[in-house]
Amino acid sequence: MEKHLTQPNQSTLPSIREGLTKKEIELLARQSVATLLEEGNVFQVAEALAAMEEFAKTVRKNEDYIEFLREELSKNNGRLSTPSGARIEICEAGISYDYSQNAEWNQINEQVNYWQARKKQLEEKLRRIAPGKITVDPETGEVMEGVNKTSRSTYRITLAR
Repeated sequence: MEKHLTQPNQSTLPSIREGLTKKEIELLARQSVATLLEEGNVFQVAEALAAMEEFAKTVRKNEDYIEFLREELSKNNGRLSTPSGARIEICEAGISYDYSQNAEWNQINEQVNYWQARKKQLEEKLRRIAPGKITVDPETGEVMEGVNKTSRSTYRITLAR
C-alpha cells in the first residue's frame, strides 16, 4: 500500500491512490500549511483551493455522476467500503414534508412568520444605532441601545467565470 507522493518541492505527501482517512487528511493539511508558511506561494494555493472546492462541489451535484454512482452502488447492495475505510452508501437526503393541509400547522406558521418579521424589523432598527448609543424611537417612544457587532477577518476568493 503506497502512501507517498513526491512533490516538486521534494516534500512527501500521502497518495490518494487508495484514499485518505480523516487523520491522514488532517496531517496532510498541517504539513502543507507548514510548507506554505516556509516557502510562500500563498496566493496560488488560495486560488487552487478555491478551484478544488468549486470542482468538488460541481461534480458532487452533477446528476449524471450521482445516477452513475447510485447504479454502481446498487450492484453492491447499496453500499461499499473502500480500502482506506471510507463507506459509500445509497441514502435518501433532502426529505421534506408538506404540512400545509393541516389547519393548526397553518395557524402556528402564520404566528411564527409574524414574529420573525417583527424580529427582523427590530434587528434592522438596532443595527442603525451606533454600538452603545442610546436613542428614542420617535414613533413609539421606546428607548433603544445600539448593539455590539463582532466579526472575524478572513479572505474571499472570487473565481473568474
